[in-house]
Amino acid sequence: MKFSKSLLALAFAGTIFGISTTSTNADTYTSHNSAYSANYQTPKTNQTNYSQKTNSNQTNTNYAANSANTTAAQADATSSKATAVINLAKQLAGQNIPYVWGGESLKGMDCSGLTDYVYQQAAGISLGHYTVTQESHVTKETVSNAQPGDLLFWGNQGASYHVAIYIGNNQYVAAPQPGQNVEIQTINSAFMPSFAGHVNG
Repeated sequence: MKFSKSLLALAFAGTIFGISTTSTNADTYTSHNSAYSANYQTPKTNQTNYSQKTNSNQTNTNYAANSANTTAAQADATSSKATAVINLAKQLAGQNIPYVWGGESLKGMDCSGLTDYVYQQAAGISLGHYTVTQESHVTKETVSNAQPGDLLFWGNQGASYHVAIYIGNNQYVAAPQPGQNVEIQTINSAFMPSFAGHVNG
């Protein structure tokens, strides 16, 4: 039987090298050859998830940093106001300002008039007059937890009858009673504050 030269050449090539086929499956490329076989697998990466995780981590880091900065700024502002309050209260204690019922000026002031005057002048915060009114402007706390600049109250909550400004070291500035001037006093068991309050704002 006669075959053309081209057919014989193809048959010879197929015998020597085998018949090659290719197949693909997902990320894998396979080459099949009767004489040679190899798998080529593209490296798997998850760039989208990595980017998302990176962005998420960066967002969390930025949020934490911003929160820390905000907290620090608020703490600085609070400390600055407290310092101003303490300094003014101490100054008033040395100016021979008499106790005057209902008063709220350098000519005379009562206990709540003193605290309202100091906070308005030093911190720009209006507490209102009268002790019970001022209770609504503070976050209640125990006397042992009072910080300089906080208010000290005498009497039950909602029915307090005296208020003063705590200046630290177990001392406070108050307008005590008729016949006395605004002065610095020391906390003692004979006249112990009932509770304290950190001024809001």
